[in-house]
Amino acid sequence: MREAAGNKCEKCGAPNGEYISRGTGFAEGTYMLMHGQVHCAETGDYKGMARGSEYPTRGLVRIILTVAHLDHQPENCARENLRAWCQRCHLRYDAKHHAANSAATRRSRKAAGDLFTRAAAQEKGGG
Repeated sequence: MREAAGNKCEKCGAPNGEYISRGTGFAEGTYMLMHGQVHCAETGDYKGMARGSEYPTRGLVRIILTVAHLDHQPENCARENLRAWCQRCHLRYDAKHHAANSAATRRSRKAAGDLFTRAAAQEKGGG
């Protein structure tokens, strides 16, 4: 998968295994490679060169390509359903899906807790 993607994120173009700086402040929405090339964090388009000392950043991040399933079904491994994305692009794509799963988990835990609370109260003769 990584090789088919040119060993780069298929969304932002960040190179697998390399350290990059994600921009902050006026550089928000960009990333800088170790040799100073600045790219758009959304499209990977080249934006120019910068000196590390003049590029506001939170620090270095190592890019690790992950495999994203566009339909969120891990069993669907058809190539058109897969993308090689860096951690940032993958997490952004999955954010709504993760939030929905998290909410469903919280609801199910709360409901299960209510059942156990009622069962314990009934055992004690409370209802």
